[in-house]
Amino acid sequence: MSPSIAAVKRFVFVLAVMPLSGLGGLAIAQQSGPAAGYAPNGGSASVGFADREAAIPFAPAPTGPLETLEDAWRAALHADQRVEASRWNVGAAESSLDAARAERFPALKLGSDYYVLSDQPTFAATLPPLGTADLPFLNRDSVGFQAMVNQPLYTFGRISNGIDAASEAVKANEAECGRTVLDVKMNVAEIYVVTLRATRIVQVMESKVTSLQAHSRDVAAFYDRGLVSRNDLLAAQVALADAQQQALQSQNSLRVAFAAYNRALGRTLDAPVNLAELGGAGMPGDVNELTGLALQTRPEIAGLAAQMRALDSQAASLRAKNAPQVGLLGGYLYQQNQFVDPNGVAVLAVGVEWTPIDSGRTSHQAEALSQRAQSVLRLRRDAESMIALEVRQRWLELQTARQRVDVTRQATAQADENIRVARDRYQHQVGTNTEVLDAETLRVQTHTNFYNSTYEAVLAELRLRRAIGNL
Repeated sequence: MSPSIAAVKRFVFVLAVMPLSGLGGLAIAQQSGPAAGYAPNGGSASVGFADREAAIPFAPAPTGPLETLEDAWRAALHADQRVEASRWNVGAAESSLDAARAERFPALKLGSDYYVLSDQPTFAATLPPLGTADLPFLNRDSVGFQAMVNQPLYTFGRISNGIDAASEAVKANEAECGRTVLDVKMNVAEIYVVTLRATRIVQVMESKVTSLQAHSRDVAAFYDRGLVSRNDLLAAQVALADAQQQALQSQNSLRVAFAAYNRALGRTLDAPVNLAELGGAGMPGDVNELTGLALQTRPEIAGLAAQMRALDSQAASLRAKNAPQVGLLGGYLYQQNQFVDPNGVAVLAVGVEWTPIDSGRTSHQAEALSQRAQSVLRLRRDAESMIALEVRQRWLELQTARQRVDVTRQATAQADENIRVARDRYQHQVGTNTEVLDAETLRVQTHTNFYNSTYEAVLAELRLRRAIGNL
C-alpha cells in the first residue's frame, strides 16, 4: 500500500469515531447512497441514499462536471512516471528485437589502411641471361581500402533463436507494463474510494453537530423553565463541543484525501475535486471460473511465461555458436602497389567458422540460462497458486462486505427511529438527557458503519477485478 493511501486511511479511521464547511473549491459530488442524517424536527429520514441527503447539512454542492473513476484512471495513467518508465522499457525491448532480426541481413564493412616498411621487399629471381637478381614486389609505403559484405547463410539456429528470445522479451516487458497499469489503477481506485468515504463521514459528523445543536437548544429551553438540572445542560454542551471537534478532524481528513487524490493524478495538491459516486453489485460469478479467468489474463503469469521462453531461446542461440557458421563473403579490395597489376580486385567466397571445442565456455553459459528458465518456471507455478488464493480471498471478502451492507442498512433505519423516540420522550419529560445523547452516539456509529461497509464492498469488488486482471 502506498504511503498516501495509508495516511488517508488512518485519518478516515479517526473519523469513524467522530460539518463540512469553508472548504472552498474542495467538494465531492453526492449522488446516491444510504442516509447519514437525522431530522431534528422529530421526523425520521428514509433509508435510501438519495432520499436522505436533503436532511443532511453538508458543504456547498460542487460545481463543474463530475469526474468518474474512469476519468481518474486516464489522468493517472497519463501522468504516472512508473507507467511511462514501463512503456520506455517496452520500446527498448522492441529495439532489441529489431536488432536481432537485422542479424539475418547483410552487413557492409568498410576499411582502409596505410603502411610504411623499413626496407624494400624483394625476391630473388634467376634469369638465365642475366643471372640472379633481387626484384621488388611491394611498395615501401602504400595505401589501401576494402569494402566487404557478409551475408549469413546458415547459423544452426543462432539467429532464429536470438530473434525468438528478443520477441519473448518484448512480451515480458509488455506484461510488466500491464501489471504496472493495473497497480496504478488500483492505487487510484483505493484513493478514490477513501475520498468518497471521507466525504460521507464528514456528512455524518455534520449531521451530528446539527442534531446536538437542536438538542442543546431544547435542553437550554427546559433549563430556563426549571424543568431540567444544570447537569443536563452541561452534558449537552460538552457533547456538542466534542461533536464540533470531531467535525474539524473530519474536515482535515477530507482535505488530506483530496490532496492524496490530486497527487495520484499528477495535479497540484489544492486542485478542486468533484467526484462521482461509484456503482456496485457487479460481478461476481463462480469463484472457480474467476480463478481460471485470472490465470489466463493476469499479466504476471504471461510475463513469467515469456521470461522462461526467452531464457530457453537464449540458451539455444548460445549453444548454436559452437556449430558451424556458414556465410557468404563478397567485396572489393584495393592496395596501392606499382609492382602488381591490377591493384584492386573483387572477391566472392563462402566461408565456414566452427568452434568445436572451447573448453566448455559456451555450454556452461547455455546451461546457466536453462537453469534460470527452470527457476522462472517454478516462480510461475508459485504465482499461479498465489493468484488462485488471492482471487478466492477477494471473492470471500466481497461476499462478506455485501452481507455487512445489508445488516448495517437495517441498523441505520433502526438508529434513526431510536433517536427520534429518545428525543420525543425527552421533550415530553419521560426520558433522560443521557438517553438522547446515547441514541445520537449510536446513530452516528451505525451510519459510520454503513458507509464503511458500503465503500468496503465497492473496494472489495475493485480488488476482485484487480485479482482477476480485468480492472
